[in-house]
Amino acid sequence: MIRLAQDGAIARLTLDRPDRRNALATADWQTLADTIADIPRDTTAVVLASSTPGIFCAGADLGDLAHLADAPERRAPFRIAMRAAIDTLAALPMPVVALIDGGCFGAGVALALAADMRVATPAAVFGVPPAALGIAYPAEDVARLAQRIGSAQAARLLFTGARIDAAEAQRINLVDILADDAAAAAQTVDQIAANDAAALRTLKAMLADPADPAHAQAFEDSFASPRFAAATQRYRTGPDRSAG
Repeated sequence: MIRLAQDGAIARLTLDRPDRRNALATADWQTLADTIADIPRDTTAVVLASSTPGIFCAGADLGDLAHLADAPERRAPFRIAMRAAIDTLAALPMPVVALIDGGCFGAGVALALAADMRVATPAAVFGVPPAALGIAYPAEDVARLAQRIGSAQAARLLFTGARIDAAEAQRINLVDILADDAAAAAQTVDQIAANDAAALRTLKAMLADPADPAHAQAFEDSFASPRFAAATQRYRTGPDRSAG
């Protein structure tokens, strides 16, 4: 159910299990982690999306989760596989954009939060309902949710299990951009991929850890990039002398 395709500078990571609304079983989480690890490091941007309009990810596969009730030995492998997929996505050095069209629930929200940006269509719906099932949510994902939308809004989603639409998700900062449709949402990825890959990786590292003293040297070194050399050459020879 996991597909990876290189589209020029963009790596397209696609969830493709529409009959289960892209729900992931333990083996699927590990496959997702392995697939993410295979993304070439010179890729400019990564897009995470569904193959099917109106579906993003229903989270963990409930059929798979049901086995965890009576098989304690399967609980840790499930947790570890899910953690590997989400954290491997979050650790990618290039920008990652989640394109969300349709339902995004449970662990699907955690997966979307591992991206740098979430772009949704008006059809997107979000919910974090594990408490309704009598189970908790991984602490790492609770922390990422609270960091993103604040502890009070995180508590609201976690404690009530209520679903929210795309407009409300944008209002509480769970969604960064609300696009008119899937095609408009994809334009954000194209805009990112049009920029310099090395500069984007440096900027992502700075956002992740602004206090890292290595960033000063990285900023200085960026002036030696081939992209900047080409830009300055145009500046010296062309009529457009404006920065940016």
